[in-house]
Amino acid sequence: MEQYLEFAKKLAKEAEEIALKYFSFEVERIIKEDNTPLTKADTEINDLVIKRINEVYPEHSIYGEEKSELKENSKYIWVCDPIDGTMPFSNGLPIFTFSIALVDQSDGLPVLGVVNDPILKNMYWATKNGGAYRNGKRLSVSKNDNLKNTYLITEASGKAVGFSNLPLMKSLSEKKCAVMRFLSFIYGGVQVANGKFIGAVFYNPYGHDVAALKIITEEAGGKVTDLNGEERRYDKDGIGCIVSNGILHNELLEIVQSGKL
Repeated sequence: MEQYLEFAKKLAKEAEEIALKYFSFEVERIIKEDNTPLTKADTEINDLVIKRINEVYPEHSIYGEEKSELKENSKYIWVCDPIDGTMPFSNGLPIFTFSIALVDQSDGLPVLGVVNDPILKNMYWATKNGGAYRNGKRLSVSKNDNLKNTYLITEASGKAVGFSNLPLMKSLSEKKCAVMRFLSFIYGGVQVANGKFIGAVFYNPYGHDVAALKIITEEAGGKVTDLNGEERRYDKDGIGCIVSNGILHNELLEIVQSGKL
């Protein structure tokens, strides 16, 4: 696992170079069919990930946001979001990350995760039963047992997975929990493991947006489930994601469930 981790961290730094090469207030972009932006950095990093994995671990599958390579009978699949936060990135806003996770295909759960913030030079990582770290410093989730005066991040509206986020927004406001949106779920979501936020709620199905967060958060002492409070696979789409410090997970789950359509 240490060899896989070093490979992923090195790949994250290569991706950082590409992202910073293109990042500016004049980033060129196109709009995809789902009405989200796509830049040269997204595709170039995704291609780099496929190239490097095929060079070093040709037997492994790859699930990337922009391009994938699935191989028969592969034990592991690398799940990657080349730039999480393409919307702010493409507008010259420094709110984006690179994310990659190694997922065991026998159960769909990550055994390794790396998230890199190219602007602040913060790299987060975790391995199964090995703890979670930011630049080598051990991470731990917050010990808050009350939502008052805390922070939570959420993204999307919820309709894609059969939920409305309106009850969440209303209830957390009443409980004095500040809800933030960065248009980069991983950028904010990793702050649960970092002890800054008590939770994060993701209303989209995509595995590449949550795979690395799953293991980093849980290795920091938190909890991650789908929007129904169940375990999910991270090598394919699922029913969103609730990321929490663990202590407040059931309370967040109850609020999220109240928005079921």
